[in-house]
Amino acid sequence: MMNRTKIVATFGPACDNEAVFTAMLRAGLDVVRLNVSHLDPKALAATAARVRKWAARAKLPLAVLADMPGPKIRCTVCEPASFEAHPGQSIAVASGSAVSTPECLHIAYRHLLDDVKEGHELAINDGLVLLRVERVDREAGCLRCSVVRGGPIASRKGVSFLHSTLRISGLTPRDRQGILAAAESEVDFVALSFVRSVNDVLAARRILAKTARPGLPLIAKIEQREAVANIEEILAEADGVMVARGDMGIEQPLEQVPLLQKDIIRAANRAGKVVITATQMLESMIENTRPTRAEVSDVANAMLDGTDAVMLSAETAMGCDPAEVVEIMTRIAAAAEGRFDSRQWLHRMETVATGPDDLDDALARATCQLALDAALDAIVCLTYHGTTARRISRYRPACPVFALSPSVEQCRRLCLTWGVEPVEFPQGAATRARGKDRPVSELLKAALKQLRAQGRLPSGARVAFLAGVPLQVPGGTNYLRVVEVF
Repeated sequence: MMNRTKIVATFGPACDNEAVFTAMLRAGLDVVRLNVSHLDPKALAATAARVRKWAARAKLPLAVLADMPGPKIRCTVCEPASFEAHPGQSIAVASGSAVSTPECLHIAYRHLLDDVKEGHELAINDGLVLLRVERVDREAGCLRCSVVRGGPIASRKGVSFLHSTLRISGLTPRDRQGILAAAESEVDFVALSFVRSVNDVLAARRILAKTARPGLPLIAKIEQREAVANIEEILAEADGVMVARGDMGIEQPLEQVPLLQKDIIRAANRAGKVVITATQMLESMIENTRPTRAEVSDVANAMLDGTDAVMLSAETAMGCDPAEVVEIMTRIAAAAEGRFDSRQWLHRMETVATGPDDLDDALARATCQLALDAALDAIVCLTYHGTTARRISRYRPACPVFALSPSVEQCRRLCLTWGVEPVEFPQGAATRARGKDRPVSELLKAALKQLRAQGRLPSGARVAFLAGVPLQVPGGTNYLRVVEVF
């Protein structure tokens, strides 16, 4: 049986091989992440098609997530190529494209002197170097800074402004190009980097509205201070969020990151939106075949907190054994899920406000309660758009959830939803019989027959079956029946 927590892995040179990638799929990979920072539109389409072909040959489901680079501010090319900043040293920071030196760093942000104030801090190179602004020198056109925390500075390293509110668009021209390319290729999700407010999500929606795939799901990466403050509004518009702990650990005090992770996961669970936990989950496995105990504990705790998915980055893109990393992640999931208390989770979610679709949500919750009380073997839902399956997932049932849909696209998207095993239900089986819509009882028989033939349900299994009548109408789940598989 598959794990309930889904595994996302980043594609890169280490797994750009059919044998290695197939081994990752067989080890438990559910979603592959394509980093658009390293792919132009043509390469994005080609890579998505390639991994899709490999998954089809392996006869295993796979979703593809395109991760946009976002508005990352970097220093210019350095001369020398790398130099050390020492504590107490004075260094200037100026706007422009000139070469950066040990005396003056240049960054491409024209509102620098207006948006950054005395006392603000700048983190460089993933926070290894920390500068404090001592004075805004308008005459010289630069910030006069002192080095608080020393370390190496090299060409094109990222610069984070820890206390400043910058006038910067959430979507760069490259992001807009990447979103359009994702809509034209075989991508199932788009992740938006450095989201600050709901306006960034809405801007991406407006771009997609002009394409043939306006409903392409958007995942907002939560890493900025503003995003943490605006999490509820972002969740209301995004299809999911990612706890991006890398830049979050620069923007926020390190000791706050575990607490923010829990808060974001809880907020996503309440909203019924998918949540991915990412960054340095099994970082040591880039070079080693075995993770640290601390990493294993970190991953397991994210799973116990209720994350839908965990994400691997350089571990699979550049690591020494990508398939082994996925295998380890799968083993951690199996152990953590063995201790997951579905009844306690259901009780915890009793107080969640469900919004306008109360009846559908109440039915999903009641089904999960029924599955617990009657010790059912599975929940089977017939869903066209995946909504029913996502509602059930929100309540973390103790038994497997099989989501049958005639939509290949929706089956792929459900690869990111906790506890749901998507199953393609042929269009003919899901629609007509004798020239009219099939009765739901016939669909039930066809669904159970298919699951039995595929070895997903044994004879004698008791399952809860959900569907909406009429079929293919979004929402409106109104049919629940407990049956035994013969």
